[in-house]
Amino acid sequence: MNPLTGSSSASGPEPAHAASVGFVMPYYDDGSPRRRAALRNTIDSLRAQTDPGWHLYLTDDASPAPGTAAMLADLASTAPGRITVLRAPANRGAGEARNLAIAAAHADGVPLLAYLDADDLAHPERVARVRAAFEADPELDFGYLDIAFIDEDGQAWQEHELLPTLQGISRQQNLPPLRGREHWKAQAVERDCLAIPSAMNLRTALAVAHPFPRTPFCEDVATLFRYLGSGAKIDRIDGATTSYRVPRRGGSASREQSGDLGEFNRLRCVNERAGLEAALQEAVARGAADAEEARSVLCRYLIRIGRTVTADGCPELGRSQLAEARAVDGRTFLEHSTPEERASLGVAASLSAEEGA
Repeated sequence: MNPLTGSSSASGPEPAHAASVGFVMPYYDDGSPRRRAALRNTIDSLRAQTDPGWHLYLTDDASPAPGTAAMLADLASTAPGRITVLRAPANRGAGEARNLAIAAAHADGVPLLAYLDADDLAHPERVARVRAAFEADPELDFGYLDIAFIDEDGQAWQEHELLPTLQGISRQQNLPPLRGREHWKAQAVERDCLAIPSAMNLRTALAVAHPFPRTPFCEDVATLFRYLGSGAKIDRIDGATTSYRVPRRGGSASREQSGDLGEFNRLRCVNERAGLEAALQEAVARGAADAEEARSVLCRYLIRIGRTVTADGCPELGRSQLAEARAVDGRTFLEHSTPEERASLGVAASLSAEEGA
């Protein structure tokens, strides 16, 4: 670790070991002014925190752009003593970059973590609200925030303007909050909105126990499944909505890196399922579920992800996920699929017809 310091800070220096909340931020620099400006705005949102008890662990994911180290040192100087800049030995993706930051925060004795991607914005009350929530409930392991969608210029999206998958995430925020334990079921079948990394806050011990996998995409969802499958107690933290950046021009960086939409969604299905299966195994091992319930949850997840990728323009992949769901648990598939979905697989169009066959 090599903390970088500078000359001034609105909230005063805070040694890493004294911080209550460690922000975990992966960063990949391609040298573009747009990407660097977004990072500056993100760090500005930390400098604007009403509670000074924070420290940022920023991992440069082996960026190829010249001048990255100097640029990050300059940014760190805007918050002296509050930013630790790390560099990954190789470009392995956001998950591995987060693991390095988590390990650094753990070594510094920081008890709470707040994930924040390098183009999103933290609410000014985030540190205060996170600290208050975890102090009020010593058993709380994981707290999630609501999100608001903004574009590359910081302007709000209207829900109807978003892609169908993002519209679904937006609507899910109107569902009752998830509070308590064993919510791996709800996350698997209905709650994509919990999986935005910039909305996640948790005890450092939970993050250390369940590191991000070495997968290039959707490692956040896979890891969230494992957090919840461990029996972690969760709650929603109100009053500190994260601004989640979705560009109107250029599209998703993850999709661009994966090659195309089809490959991104294929990797999504593979990586998320791996995380869920690991969570289900842990839940069964703890006695929180039996093998039958685990199969049912996996089946319902496959139905949901099939619908998601179909809405995202990959209908053949969607049908393959439905076929997987049917193979995992035929009865649950019949109970939770639509007649149209069953017909797409050549299955009887109605539950009663299939049962009577």
